[in-house]
Amino acid sequence: MNVFRLSRNGIRLIVALIVSIMALVAVTSPASAHVRWFVESDRFPPQWDRFISWPTLMVVGLTVTLLGALIVGQRVLGQHFPNPGFLAYMEPSAMALLAVHTGISLVYVASQGNLFDASHSISNQFLATVFVILQLVVAFSFITGLIDRGGAALLAGTWLVAFVAFRPWEVLDLTLYGGIGVALFVLGRTIPPPAVAARLLPLEQYERQSISALRVLAGFTIAWIAFTEKLLVPEAGEAFLAERPEFNFMRYYLGFDWWTDYRFTIAAGVVEAAAGLLLLSGVLTRVVILTLLVPFNVTVAFLPPIELLGHLPIFGIMYVLLLYGSGAAPMAAERQLEPALEGSNTHHWQGDSDKGTPDARRPAQE
Repeated sequence: MNVFRLSRNGIRLIVALIVSIMALVAVTSPASAHVRWFVESDRFPPQWDRFISWPTLMVVGLTVTLLGALIVGQRVLGQHFPNPGFLAYMEPSAMALLAVHTGISLVYVASQGNLFDASHSISNQFLATVFVILQLVVAFSFITGLIDRGGAALLAGTWLVAFVAFRPWEVLDLTLYGGIGVALFVLGRTIPPPAVAARLLPLEQYERQSISALRVLAGFTIAWIAFTEKLLVPEAGEAFLAERPEFNFMRYYLGFDWWTDYRFTIAAGVVEAAAGLLLLSGVLTRVVILTLLVPFNVTVAFLPPIELLGHLPIFGIMYVLLLYGSGAAPMAAERQLEPALEGSNTHHWQGDSDKGTPDARRPAQE
């Protein structure tokens, strides 16, 4: 029996779902302005001439300094430091977690008539409907695992189509979704039917490259947003901090009045941009990810739930990169494609000493 063949009731259900979605979007009034820092970003467009300024020099200086330290650390500690044994037990859930996190986030932003996050609202009713449907289809695929690689390709395609609806620099804010699409297309998240698995085997040779693509595109996104939301438009940060002064903790809690909201915004942008560039470099990726986990988790406790929902895909990416670091091969074919071809629907993970950590089982290709 073909697992992809839909019953008549299934087709009716899908049609009813699409009609319901279109009706929901039709009665929902999309936001008219983009929101960054929880303020209307149309009031604070990026000033591109600020690319050539002292904050950018600070980004370069901090990145070069930290990159030098990471290179020295990598030579002393090894490319994949830290490399605890329990990573082997975490590995089988990596791509499923990335897919489910992304799917949940997509369901929420689609329900709001936005694309990928709250800062990309769509005023055109037709485009809003199209993007909502696309996101919900991707979310359904990712959460259930049905035709997951098709959902991954659709996600990457949706990101490319976004250039039609938004200004190019705004779509570049969403580049990490292209990385998620690439990684899930190559690696998948479920054991496919045997006939499908046989056709997917050639993807095995691109597994390491897909993780590298995820890392590079995520690092680029973090660095790009640091510029477009902070360094090129610090006024947006100042407007945000005027409403939430406690975020400028050095002034609010420690009494350092000289640490103004402007300086806080610039400092946050410099650190964020440097972190993105370090992630892009691929040097001691696990150390960079562990460092990034701190600010991304701390802000969740002080901001509305939308912050957590928006960060879910980023948390999924961090989980994957924490496992595979700077070059360990995922070996998805061994976990998913080969069991499918052997007629096995389950794959039992062994954390024994002969398996070891992901890196010990498959040394990175230099």
